[in-house]
Parts: sequence; C-alpha cells; structure tokens
Amino acid sequence: MWGRRALPVPFALGLLAGCASAPHAPVALPSAGADARTVLSDYLKALKAGDCQTTHKLATSTFVVGNGELCGALKVLSYTEPGQAALPGTGEAIFPIELTVTGADASMHDGVNTWFYDLKQQTDGQWRLVGGGSGP
Repeated sequence: MWGRRALPVPFALGLLAGCASAPHAPVALPSAGADARTVLSDYLKALKAGDCQTTHKLATSTFVVGNGELCGALKVLSYTEPGQAALPGTGEAIFPIELTVTGADASMHDGVNTWFYDLKQQTDGQWRLVGGGSGP
C-alpha cells in the first residue's frame, strides 16, 4: 500500500498559485454601428468573463437580474454564438442561446439551458439588451 507524502511547501504553494483565477481584462465594447448579433456576442464574452461593468454598458436600465441579466447571479462556463435571430418587429431581435452555467437559481438549472435574449435598437441606432429569459 502506498503511503501519502506531503508535498514540499514551496511546491504546494506554487501549485495553488497556478490555480488561482487571474482577474480578467475588461471586454471591449462593440463599435457604435454594431449589429444586434455583434452586441450580443460581446455581451456573452463579458458575461462569461464576469465583467458586469461591460454587460451593463450593453444593456438598457430595464435589463437587470430578474429580467434577463445573469452577470453576478451565476457563473457562465460556456455559450453558443448567436445564430439567426427571430425578428418580431422592426428594430427588435430575439436570439436563443445555449448557456452552460453553475450556481443557478429557480429560473435555470446547473448545466445547459436555453436563454432567449431580447435586443432593441435604441433611438441613437445602437442595439442594446432589454430583456431575457427561459421563454421568448
């Protein structure tokens, strides 16, 4: 039977330091004329990185936890890139996205979930997230 040996302290501390999560650099904002798909893609990058300052800049004031915003509420491990949007009206786009999450609440479960993101074109022409949820 093999016995357990303690690792030398400097070696063990080096391993732990390598496991520590480094702070993420802020995700760049899209250009002013970016389309809805690009805005959502950049939002998803920021969401996965835990960059809530950037996610808030890509949304309206109505896009909060409980109305689609997930940043700070759970951890996104991966996501699918936005594909074809549903276009319920002029200046509106809804995208289904598969999110793999942990730390979910009543609206989602840990693992893969489909989340629908609603974006609307603002009066200045920019696309912003306005809502989201488990159903369109």
